[in-house]
Amino acid sequence: MENRSSLQAFLHGLIDYAGLFPPAKLPLTQAIKNYAAYNNSQDAWMLGPFVLPISKLLEIREYEQLFKGKRPLKLSIVGSKEQSEKEFLSQLEEDVKQITSYQHMYRDWVHIDALELHLPQATPTKEFLHKIAAITNELSVNVFCEIHLLKEDEDWRKYVTDSLDAIAHFNSENRENFGAKWRTGGVKAELIPEPDRLAFAISECRDRKLAMKFTAGLHHPVRMNRDEVNAKMHGFLNVFLAGMLAYELKLNETMIKAILIDEDPSHFKITGDSLGWGKLVLSPKQITRLRNSLCSFGSCSFDEPKDELRELSGQQEVTI
Repeated sequence: MENRSSLQAFLHGLIDYAGLFPPAKLPLTQAIKNYAAYNNSQDAWMLGPFVLPISKLLEIREYEQLFKGKRPLKLSIVGSKEQSEKEFLSQLEEDVKQITSYQHMYRDWVHIDALELHLPQATPTKEFLHKIAAITNELSVNVFCEIHLLKEDEDWRKYVTDSLDAIAHFNSENRENFGAKWRTGGVKAELIPEPDRLAFAISECRDRKLAMKFTAGLHHPVRMNRDEVNAKMHGFLNVFLAGMLAYELKLNETMIKAILIDEDPSHFKITGDSLGWGKLVLSPKQITRLRNSLCSFGSCSFDEPKDELRELSGQQEVTI
């Protein structure tokens, strides 16, 4: 593992499988059987957790035999959506009780890796974050707070900075280390954030040393126009290289955006000992370290992103 290639370092645990979500929107039986197959394949090292809405947590008990005595079922649980802080906290308490009970009953074949929280559309206060921490503390999982990057009813830059300031300040005063979750696309063009917004989000997280994960729309390595949404979709290679290079080289927003909007695959360099964009490159050791900040992305397909990246790199068989 110490002698990973750049591609191995980049792909390791990169793809959270979100087969239950659009556009795939598979039934639970099919999605969880897919995950079990990926989890026991030679490509399992690229696989992150199975992304599961809290509403379906109790339904997975019937799939125990797919995982017991084999590789465990890793879960990233998506919490309930609520409009107000009061409703959010009340529902979160119920969700955590359910998760705690489940952890105890199925600890020999289930591992809960992360909790993804869709925060109400208001800047989180210090008190609100403390209440979230108090509720989730006993879970001992990674917590990611989704910030609304498409928010339109006020100055979105102020909303993003104030939200991230609150999370960063909370982290600095507590043992918790909440991360940020960004929605990078969807089944409609209007759900895809403009590169300006995504560049700003990455830059602001970098400045506050916040870990990030991404969800939706990152199906292909390099940014391209897609007929299914009649719009340009972000590439996961663009997004992660922009983020890693921003963290490592302190790139400004303009440079981050330049990487995000690049649609020329030849500008992305993938060799055994480096991964980069243009003349900006990262070593496998740097990538491994930076992936602690650029954690993963949720995708309703596991095969599509990894196979397309292998094809782009010319490395058809990348093992670890």
